[in-house]
Amino acid sequence: MQRVTRKVTYNTMDKAHPPAAIVASGETVEIETELNGGSWLQSPEDRWDPSKSKGPNLCTVVAVEGAQPGDTLEVEILNIEPEGVGYTGFAGWRTKLSQQIWPNDWDVVTRTVTIDEDGVNWSNRLQLPIKPMIGTMGTAPAGEGLTNAYAYHTGGNMDVQEICPGTTLYLPVCVEGALLHVGDAHAIMGDGEIPHGGGIECRSTVTLRLTVKKGYQAHEWLRAENDEYIMTIANEDKMKDSFCGAARELIAWMCDDYGFEPQEAYLLLGQVMEARCTMLHGDDGPFSPYICKIAKKYLHPEG
Repeated sequence: MQRVTRKVTYNTMDKAHPPAAIVASGETVEIETELNGGSWLQSPEDRWDPSKSKGPNLCTVVAVEGAQPGDTLEVEILNIEPEGVGYTGFAGWRTKLSQQIWPNDWDVVTRTVTIDEDGVNWSNRLQLPIKPMIGTMGTAPAGEGLTNAYAYHTGGNMDVQEICPGTTLYLPVCVEGALLHVGDAHAIMGDGEIPHGGGIECRSTVTLRLTVKKGYQAHEWLRAENDEYIMTIANEDKMKDSFCGAARELIAWMCDDYGFEPQEAYLLLGQVMEARCTMLHGDDGPFSPYICKIAKKYLHPEG
């Protein structure tokens, strides 16, 4: 099993990025991820401020042998191991959403924490569970490079908590080798990422199995699954558009693979669909990723 270091990282998803490693289809690989804003955090005494961030969302890049445009890259997330120190923080004066939630004149609000096998040590009296996730994951687009600040049809900065061990994410291959970009790990993160820097950001080692599947269904948005759910993720500028896109993709998947008619799928989702916006930026933009999901136990159409 190859181990790919975080020595070279990028703050864009771009077909011009030389991969740190090339792996065979079906191979398991360990990938070191950098802190979302660079290597400044080295000890529990370090504190964040905006001048230290060198991101956005620095990513390690890996290529997969045999991946060609039109294929699907199947990304199985086997493990995420956070390193022993992390942080969260935001600057109240530059974070529009914080002003809408709680009008303030705050400057930098931040906390550095230690992380061990028992949890995230928030304070002397409070320990949070470890729920590791990958905030930024996507394949390189065929056109111009795209900033890692946002997310797109090929993935990116989605901050979906379900992108975690046990989940398989299906990504479109747009360039030779796919060029999978991986970074922005969190030890735990709440819904909405309201501080616009929420979650315990940390370095990590991510273990993935990468498999090329020939051909890609004409998906409008992204699909993922685990043992319990099928899930869809849309990344539009407006939260309502992201919700509609993810719900539409979920209906399409139910029809493609589970024998539903669209109207039947639509009706069933009205009873059992789970959905939420995973990251909200200011006035409903510049993008608002949304996840929709349905438990597999319900995927049995009538008749």
